[in-house]
Amino acid sequence: MKVSKNNLFIVILLIISVIYYIPIIKSPLAPFDEAVILVGADRIMKGEIPYKDFLTIYGPAQIYTLATLFEFFGVSVTVERIYDIIIKSFLSIIIFLIIRKIASNKTAIIGWVMSLIWIEYSYFHVYPVYPAVLFTFISVYFLLFHIEQEKKSYVVLSAISIVIAILFRHDLGGLAALVITTILILRKKISKQKSWLPLIYYIATGIITSVPVIIWLLIYSDINAALNDLIYYPLSIPGQQGLPYPVLSRWNLPFYVFPSVLLIGLLTFIKLIKQKMINTTAYGILLISVVGIVFCNQLWGRTDITHLIPSSLAAILLSPILMHTLLKINSQSSRFYAFIFMLFIIFFGITLSKPLEKKFQLLPRNYSISVINPDIKRAKYAFISQDIKDVVSFIQNITTLDEYIYVGVKNHDNLVMNDPIFYFLAERNCATKYHELSPGHVTTVKIQNEMVNELKNTNTSLVVLAPRHSSEPNISGIDVKIDILDEYISSNFELRRTFGIYEIWTRKTIS
Repeated sequence: MKVSKNNLFIVILLIISVIYYIPIIKSPLAPFDEAVILVGADRIMKGEIPYKDFLTIYGPAQIYTLATLFEFFGVSVTVERIYDIIIKSFLSIIIFLIIRKIASNKTAIIGWVMSLIWIEYSYFHVYPVYPAVLFTFISVYFLLFHIEQEKKSYVVLSAISIVIAILFRHDLGGLAALVITTILILRKKISKQKSWLPLIYYIATGIITSVPVIIWLLIYSDINAALNDLIYYPLSIPGQQGLPYPVLSRWNLPFYVFPSVLLIGLLTFIKLIKQKMINTTAYGILLISVVGIVFCNQLWGRTDITHLIPSSLAAILLSPILMHTLLKINSQSSRFYAFIFMLFIIFFGITLSKPLEKKFQLLPRNYSISVINPDIKRAKYAFISQDIKDVVSFIQNITTLDEYIYVGVKNHDNLVMNDPIFYFLAERNCATKYHELSPGHVTTVKIQNEMVNELKNTNTSLVVLAPRHSSEPNISGIDVKIDILDEYISSNFELRRTFGIYEIWTRKTIS
């Protein structure tokens, strides 16, 4: 079978993407953000069901995918990181493909390079946002084919892709689904499309594809708990952990450049409509712009690089398309050409300068992959602090595989996070439903009483505590004076060892 030059070129780009992301394998292990996914997958492997048996604010797809990979390839951070590399590599490739379809091959390479630089810099590994954005972009890609060729099969594929995106991140996928639905309606109103069938196909496919998940929630999981974990509880997070929008500076430029690109996309679509250029390019620009704008909802509650990821990726996808389109429709003006091109280089040169600087500082040693932690079976290659290693070793030496441990904080009514990574690395059972601790949740009387009962019922033998109090300018920094869990731990456990910031408490013996 012959391989076309285009397909071969895409394979080459994919290989380069994988190589570029290889340092992810050895990058530092995040004790909270990355750990909540690892522990969730581990709990699934032990027969537990998300929402019913443990809290997670994400859709089920990421932890079930990771649990499946663990089943086939073994439970380790390395397997998780390789999966993360593959997702990010395909994300860069779909960005290339969409840009190439709307603009040109050369322009697509620019977007692909930009995505490589930014995705690695955004750091958070195995973050469900990446596969959610990947499948959202795949959905957009199929919809562009439908707009171009008027084939209903592409609408069906677009709908299936967006449902998969929803299963990874229900908020991002759900918002993107609403955007696509709205644009299908708009297209019927302003273009020559005579039938409502594309919209009907899209909605019907989405509903049919979602039915198995709804049945699973009703029969195997807990739909009320899922609604609480996925909707009600996350709504409280902005108030509890909100961060103000950063002031304009060189390092904060991404928070201003990327949203501006999305707004420019909307203005460009209006310009194209006025010039009666209602084609695939126009709808592509509209789709990506509006999807990126609704993705900015992540920034309304907590403004940091992690929550900038969805909208920034949409802007990176859109910016080369805008440059190509604006140059094309204003080709008669050499001054305009020079202005747009220089503006693109200056803005994105500055915006991506910090990620590039960080990348070059770590070359070439970042590509030297070797066993760093020979004594930690599940994380041999990732960087782990010595304190974490010591805690893991201690836990494994004084507890057995079937015992329950609890990883909490020194003050359970004033916290920003805990360190669930110990459950995963030490291969021990989590004593409560809540391996992920967050302010506004564990700081309530109801949840603390529930957790105390769980610690009693599981006969928890060991507790790990760290001073993870919040110093952020939000409600999480307020001590709400609910000490039920702290008092239970201090009354029933005693300090056994200290490793850096971590304290290990073991259950008091009855004399």
